[in-house]
Amino acid sequence: MRNRLALLLLGTAPIAFASMLGTAAAQDARTLLQAADRAIGASTANSIQYSGTGWMRPVGQSFAANGDWPRLDLKSYTNTIDYGSRSGKEEYVQVQGNNRPLGGGFQPIVGQRHTTEFVSGNSAWTLNAQGQANPQPNAAEVRQFMLWTSPHGFIKAAEQAADASITERHFVRTGRTLKVIGFTTMGKYRVTGEFNDQDLLERVVTWVPNPMMGDMQVEIRYSDYRDLGNGVKFPFHIHAHQGDHPLIGGRNWLDLTITEAKANVPSAAQAVPDNVRNAIARPAQAPSQPLGNGVWLIGGWVIARRPPGMVRLSRPRASATSAWAVSS
Repeated sequence: MRNRLALLLLGTAPIAFASMLGTAAAQDARTLLQAADRAIGASTANSIQYSGTGWMRPVGQSFAANGDWPRLDLKSYTNTIDYGSRSGKEEYVQVQGNNRPLGGGFQPIVGQRHTTEFVSGNSAWTLNAQGQANPQPNAAEVRQFMLWTSPHGFIKAAEQAADASITERHFVRTGRTLKVIGFTTMGKYRVTGEFNDQDLLERVVTWVPNPMMGDMQVEIRYSDYRDLGNGVKFPFHIHAHQGDHPLIGGRNWLDLTITEAKANVPSAAQAVPDNVRNAIARPAQAPSQPLGNGVWLIGGWVIARRPPGMVRLSRPRASATSAWAVSS
């Protein structure tokens, strides 16, 4: 009986130890999140509005399959986020600038292009040229999720997550070790954030669905934090990638130099227009068309399956520019 009891205790010991480690990790994550909250005033910031200039690149519109997304300059950019209502307004003006009009993205831009995009809970819309609301229900979920990748939004969402955990990541090139918080939000989106020794969020890495790429990686880097008053800080430089791939490399999406940032701005919550409220989301699809034996046109790309285990990607209008990629 004594031996049987000893075996029983030994058998349950790993489970109890693992449970203790999980509880300790959760406590460590909460400790870091509380420190990060104090560092930038996440609990104090109910809303954020920031403006700046820089550039933005249309995702998926590269001239070559293994190239970067084409660059378009931002004459102006303003993003307003209201965390309580899960709403936001992103408004920007793009110009061609001195960038060669290679690839898609409706280039070249003649004059300037004005875009205004909204999200509020499960609703999303944009404004057409006449200033009327155009429902975009398929974009609502990702736009809402992106609110939680902002510095204050990340901390707020992580503090509410039941599975928040903490690890460390060492960067050999810089000799730095950063603390990494990982959690799941909105029931499906896995996101990680790297914090420096000042408890400031430096980088967010996550994945969002894309009809052509599947789970597409998104990376956002924050730097040059400045005081906005009342204990709230915000990064005055934002650099982001979308669609990075280990066989192709980094793909730049956004670079912003912030000129003005404010916390707790009035009227930050976005009201949903009547014609948007009842719009129905439909599954996003990349239309495909067979062009020949082992050759398809999918989402604007010509895809040829050869040699074995590889696919060849090229643009129809620039068939000389192509690349090989491993087929999964």
